[in-house]
Parts: sequence; structure tokens; C-alpha cells
Amino acid sequence: MRAIDTHAHLDFPQFDADRAELIAKLAEEKIGVINIATDFESNQKIIDLANNNDLVWAVIGLHPTEIDSDTLSNIATQLERLKTLAKSNPKVVAIGEIGLDYYREESKAQAETQKAVLRQFLTLAIELSLPVVFHCRDAYGDLMTILADYPSTKGVIHCFTGTADEAKKFLDLGLLVSFTATITYPQNDSQRQTVSEVPLEKMLLETDCPFLVPQERRGQRNDPMTILKVAETISQVKRVDQSEVLKQTTVNAVSLFGLELA
Repeated sequence: MRAIDTHAHLDFPQFDADRAELIAKLAEEKIGVINIATDFESNQKIIDLANNNDLVWAVIGLHPTEIDSDTLSNIATQLERLKTLAKSNPKVVAIGEIGLDYYREESKAQAETQKAVLRQFLTLAIELSLPVVFHCRDAYGDLMTILADYPSTKGVIHCFTGTADEAKKFLDLGLLVSFTATITYPQNDSQRQTVSEVPLEKMLLETDCPFLVPQERRGQRNDPMTILKVAETISQVKRVDQSEVLKQTTVNAVSLFGLELA
């Protein structure tokens, strides 16, 4: 495999018009995709997409901004459903995207509920021996505090935008960090500095498509093909060949997610 986009949302409506054609193109280019659920309704959809496409895999969970005051009342039932889905579908390779999001006031108001739900998901991931894809926005400190109680957790902090020091703390916890095309934006020197200090062996590539397009495509829909631009930017920052970035990050993704390649 040439590259792996470790965080995409190919089930989103932005891809309804050309999803099959895009996935066929990705297969031709030998680009794999880890497709990520965001709410309970999307979990079956992404599993079906993975089962129908060799180079697509599924990650099931619940985005923290989907959590409200009623979530805890039915979380046990939903977790049992996810457990069944994971055990019966080999292409489910992780739990996610789960985590904490304090960016908007309405989400920050649910902080304690988010923490409680996150702990239940971490218990599920450990029970299933699956890694975790973490969403964390304006909440790195709280996430680190919670992770200290789950030292066996493996996973990745997706769309990492923190400092090099914060990255090191997550790496010391046994996690990886993942970078998007936001590292191509002129104003993001701090992100590029973090890229320069994170070892290639500890990073993944992602697009978070249909969002977060590279600088030259601002305002357009993103897709997994732009993972190559992310790799190019990392290669420039770290002064190594793009092929080395693609090779090492692909090895990292295969290892973390336990991907079985034909």
C-alpha cells in the first residue's frame, strides 16, 4: 500500500455523488482509508462501506459533540450494540472517534458527561483489544488526566494541533499523533514546529475529509487523495524524502490498526 488516510468520513453526504468512483480511484492509487463514525446511526453505514471495499476499514464510536444530557441513559445499550458489531466484523479496527470537545459552549456544558462516556468507551476498547481514535479539542489536559487511569490504551490523537511538549506527553503515554493538511496553512508555523519534533515512527497521516483541505484548495471538498500533500509537507519540514514519510506512516498505521492486507 502506498499510503493510508487514517481519518476520513467517506460516508458523509458530500461524497454521495461520486463515492464509488472516488474509492475506485483510491484503490488504483493504492491509498487505504480508515473511515470514522461520528454518531451511533453512522456505525453500521461505515461498516457496510468497509465490507464492500478492500482498502477501507471502519472505526466505530461516538463523536463527543454528539453527546448530550440523555446520552448516559442509553449508553449501556449502545455499547453492547457496538461490541456485537466489532466482534462480528473483522474490518472494525478501532473505537472512535471518541474523546473531549470544549470548543463550543454547548459542548463544554456537557464536559462531565463527555468524560463519563469517554471512560466507558475506553473500557470497551480494552475489552475488545482495539486501539482508540481520539478527538480532542481544547481539552488536552483533561484527556491526559483520564488516560492516566487507562495505561494499556493504544491509539492516536487525531488532527493534532498542540505543541511539541503536548505531543511528547501523549507519545509518552504510548499514543501516536496524526497530522492533517492544516500544516500547509501559512499561519501554522507552530504546527510545523511540532511536526519537526515528532519522530516519523510516532505519527500518522490523515485528511479528516471532507474537511481541512490543503492551502491551495481552500473552499473545496477534501478527499483522501490529498494525503499525499500532507506527506509532502511533512517531508519538507523534516527534510526527508516523501517516499520515506509515506512508507513509515503506512507501517505505523498497519501496526496500530492491525490491518490485514491482501
